[in-house]
Amino acid sequence: MDFDTAKTLAGIGAILAGFGMFTHGILTIVGIVLFLIGMINLAEYFNDDELKSNIIHWFIFALIAAIVIVIGAFIFVLNAGLLLSHLLTLAQPNIPYPQSLLPTLLPIIATAAIIMALAGVFYVVSAVYLRKAMKNIYTHTGENLLNTGGLLYLIGAVLTFIVIGLAIILVAWIIIGIAILTAKPMGKTQNI
Repeated sequence: MDFDTAKTLAGIGAILAGFGMFTHGILTIVGIVLFLIGMINLAEYFNDDELKSNIIHWFIFALIAAIVIVIGAFIFVLNAGLLLSHLLTLAQPNIPYPQSLLPTLLPIIATAAIIMALAGVFYVVSAVYLRKAMKNIYTHTGENLLNTGGLLYLIGAVLTFIVIGLAIILVAWIIIGIAILTAKPMGKTQNI
């Protein structure tokens, strides 16, 4: 794949991944796949195995984080259903109502906290690899916005549990997308 096609895929993919966070996730999935394909092709264009490795590691760790979140959501819904069933049973006449729901809620809260922490760790590790990839591609293009976007993505990943983190990630994806779309290779002639 030539440079222009690869950078277009990666740039549009990054922008879609950012805006997809505010949809049902379809745009995010499409954007991430386009970004991944574009970045792998850019790595091949520049003959940069480290860039390719960093992008693949970013994707794998982000995918693991997403799987942990999906499993966590399933467990949370299952536990919430069991809690609701338990509360409805207690609401029947002649069954004493417990003074505190804390013993019942504590395992649910602990499970949610563990799952969020585990997903957060994988997501931050993926962000570290994306930042490395942005530094790699910066060395080939000289586009300084790639460094900025990679750093913002990492900061946003660390702050994901605070709502501001998601906004920072959106800005990071847009910056990365624009930077890739406007990038030009240094020291290598483009195929025409």
